[in-house]
Amino acid sequence: MHLELGFVVDSIKGKLLAGNEKTIVNGVEIDSRRVKPGYLFFAFKGESSDGHDFLEDAWKNGAAAVIVSRGDCLTKAGPGKSLILVNDTLDALQDLAAAYRRSFNIPVVAVTGSVGKTSTKDILALCLQSRFKTLKTSGNYNNEIGLPLTLLQLDKTHQVAVLEMAMRGQGELLQLATIAQPSSALISNVEKVHLETLGSLENIARAKAEVMATLGAGDFALINGDSPLLEEAVRPYAAKKYRFGYSKSCDFRIEETIIKNQGIEIRLICLGQSEKLFLPLPSRRWAMNAVAAAAMAFLLGVPLEEIKSSLLNFNPGSKRLEIIPLPDGGKIINDTYNANPLSMINALETSRELQEKGKLVAVLGDMLELGDYEQEGHREVGHHAVKNQVDLLICIGERAAWMAEAARAAGMAGEQVRHFLSKEESIGFLKQSLNSSDTILFKASRGMQLESLAEEIYSEVGRRKA
Repeated sequence: MHLELGFVVDSIKGKLLAGNEKTIVNGVEIDSRRVKPGYLFFAFKGESSDGHDFLEDAWKNGAAAVIVSRGDCLTKAGPGKSLILVNDTLDALQDLAAAYRRSFNIPVVAVTGSVGKTSTKDILALCLQSRFKTLKTSGNYNNEIGLPLTLLQLDKTHQVAVLEMAMRGQGELLQLATIAQPSSALISNVEKVHLETLGSLENIARAKAEVMATLGAGDFALINGDSPLLEEAVRPYAAKKYRFGYSKSCDFRIEETIIKNQGIEIRLICLGQSEKLFLPLPSRRWAMNAVAAAAMAFLLGVPLEEIKSSLLNFNPGSKRLEIIPLPDGGKIINDTYNANPLSMINALETSRELQEKGKLVAVLGDMLELGDYEQEGHREVGHHAVKNQVDLLICIGERAAWMAEAARAAGMAGEQVRHFLSKEESIGFLKQSLNSSDTILFKASRGMQLESLAEEIYSEVGRRKA
């Protein structure tokens, strides 16, 4: 980034109360502790702190200017300090990101979906990096704050940007798309996530389709071709539509998936041509993520052979189907990054396929943000624990009680099901009941932080012989 302060002032409709329009800006930050020389500091007011109270810290760290929404801050701006007044600092950040993005004539891909959007984004970026200098969303920078901050990391060396976009309600993806102005969009799926704010799958599909609102007739979208609801939701949008999935009408159609060699082989028809992909992750649920990413990379000009090579190097990162071997042929499957009913069921199926000996143990915690589907969703997981022949089901959290009830009702013996209100309550029982030949799945919503339990159990069971 190399911007004059005058461009910033014009872009955010601000008033330069102190400083020089010719001052050069080379970065953006919302945390005064991370400000570097030449950065803009946006003073955000949060629940527990107010950035306006840390202007001196930002200047001390070398801020080129601070952006505030309180006029009384002018008294803090001494000689050589620049200050811009705006009505709302979040709006200002978004306006600057939108203006800055317009100065780059490169492909920008928006990636969204109910489940798996982060992994799809990561695989796509990996495939694109074989040919293009790629900017991608890092961490959870996928919302109304993170997306602008990601866009403001663009520089003249970037040839493509892959932006993850999250939402919890109607209109949020439209807002993000308006800021980012994507040239293509990938919608991975529509599932029962955020029902508490959107109410129905139809509303979720419509909210996801908003990512296409700013696409022009010359742009394109890649959508899940197995979802009739999504098909209906994207109908009003003009952009060309490609489809991926298992349905015969898909442009990128999965014919078969085979678990082999600690990975999954995916046989698909790619725009009429038979191909094979291999992902070094033994999970069928990742096949759709891999095919979506590969298809988008292909549509953006990456040759299929380069895509295949990139997939071989994919590592999902910690807490996403992270397989930790145990001494006697068992394994801990740490899939605690997040959870919803579909990903829980998929994780149970994957764990069953990966089990070699010992017990199949599922340690499952609460799933959050399910709205009216909350009880049914947890019960559905309990039924699937029985269907996948789980030998020991440990349910943790208030909502997880429904899982335990459903498992018992579906025929699981009483001694095979235990419910605990907290992780702490479960530790003693788990240490007593597990050994190093077992396959042990840990999964729950992010808010449950079940990874700490997985780590503690590994430190105990990982040293133990069967």
